[in-house]
Amino acid sequence: MKISLVGLAGCGKTSIYATTFAAKSPQETKDFAPTVMYEVRRHPYLGLNVSIFDFGGQDQYRESYLEKPEIFAETDVLIPIVDLHDDAKFEKAKEYFLKIMDYFEKSGKTPKVVIFLHKYDTEDFPKDKLEANLKTAKELFEKALAKWNPTIQITSIYDREKLTMILRDILVANYESLQEHVQNAEKQLAEINAKIIISDVSGNVIVHNVPGISAGLQLRGDLRDFISACNTLRENFFMTDSAMFHGESEKSEKHLELYVFKFILTVLIMRGKDIDVESEQKIKTLLKDMELFADLVVSAHSE
Repeated sequence: MKISLVGLAGCGKTSIYATTFAAKSPQETKDFAPTVMYEVRRHPYLGLNVSIFDFGGQDQYRESYLEKPEIFAETDVLIPIVDLHDDAKFEKAKEYFLKIMDYFEKSGKTPKVVIFLHKYDTEDFPKDKLEANLKTAKELFEKALAKWNPTIQITSIYDREKLTMILRDILVANYESLQEHVQNAEKQLAEINAKIIISDVSGNVIVHNVPGISAGLQLRGDLRDFISACNTLRENFFMTDSAMFHGESEKSEKHLELYVFKFILTVLIMRGKDIDVESEQKIKTLLKDMELFADLVVSAHSE
């Protein structure tokens, strides 16, 4: 799966990648140097090899891409990024995006288009001006790219939870049958009296109800290491595609279970030993649903 991030210089492309896929804080992105030409970063997600192409936005680089637009070939998702803090360049950004889409149209292979109206935050920027720019940008880019039926998202690296969920949905949408399962899992977690994290075996969060356990798409290090160790045991000791790991502490009355389904999906459950019967039943239902979810992911890969 190839995701291409495009936009003018300084619009926030690299910061979006860093805060979601690379677990950087927004503060750590402030000193990033401009991207030279383009950078390709690879990231596993649900067993899929995702390639994120971060295309530098300086004039000379944009010109070189448009001279040899084959560089955009095989893009599955195109994310044009608009800097809401720089309305003077909206028209320039629009023309750039239209030239890229012209290449796709001529090639006969049009990717899914998701426009990020980015930097929707008042970090060193007045709120009234921001709202005016948002209104202008939404009307301009929605109309300009209407032919390709774009989705529009309003984003900020300072709202990392929302940004992460947007990117997660983009990744899961590659599997047409899975989006409904993710949404259903979110509803289930809201009704269960236990802390639950659903991720892939690489530690990429899919759904959770535990504050502070992730930085972008990635689980925090200790939980990621735990999942990795259990997955290695599943593969080398049990030699099965699925396994369950269980631990508890009498002193703290905490109970932990980790389920690995089809060598690709994990469900980590952290709860007290006296969990209510209703939640216990809902956990069983959730596990059956996630086992089916894992089967669907494996089927999507084979197709």
